[in-house]
Amino acid sequence: MRTFILPLAALLAPLAACTVNGPREPAPEPSSPAGPSAPPSTAAPVTPAPQASATVTTATTQAPTTTARTSTTASGEEALFGTWSSAACGPRKYERLLSFARDGSFAAEDRVSPCPPKVACIWSGIVHRKGAFKRSDRTLLLSVSEASQGPGAHPFPTTLTIDPSTGALAETGEGGAPCPYEPAAK
Repeated sequence: MRTFILPLAALLAPLAACTVNGPREPAPEPSSPAGPSAPPSTAAPVTPAPQASATVTTATTQAPTTTARTSTTASGEEALFGTWSSAACGPRKYERLLSFARDGSFAAEDRVSPCPPKVACIWSGIVHRKGAFKRSDRTLLLSVSEASQGPGAHPFPTTLTIDPSTGALAETGEGGAPCPYEPAAK
């Protein structure tokens, strides 16, 4: 079995001409200390076309358009996206997680009595809900479309309040006391 060793510079030289960052000097021809050198290439040197500069300029001018699309989200609504957690509150003695997506959907987990690790349980101990949400000023309206069942789960809120200064969420608990939510740790 024969092994051929090519100088690394000979392999990388053609790649240097393929950059679009701007004009570059042609790569130097590799020199081989042992043996005769390869015949010079008959191909014309590659020089960037005048349009390459225009392409870079076009890409730069289009960037604000992409930024403008993300700013179509209602003010303060961007902070809602992600997962929120509410610890036990009032008669609800378990954690509730809410996850809000950009498409207006949400998923909820009521962690009533999660099954411990390495134990076989008949029920997972978590009540799952899915639905849609809509913001109306300082209120988040929740509409459940799918829900699992389980013993000990408390009623699910149909609205959450949004603190205008912090953007934090809260559900109204027993006697009107707020049950606050915090962004869940990732």
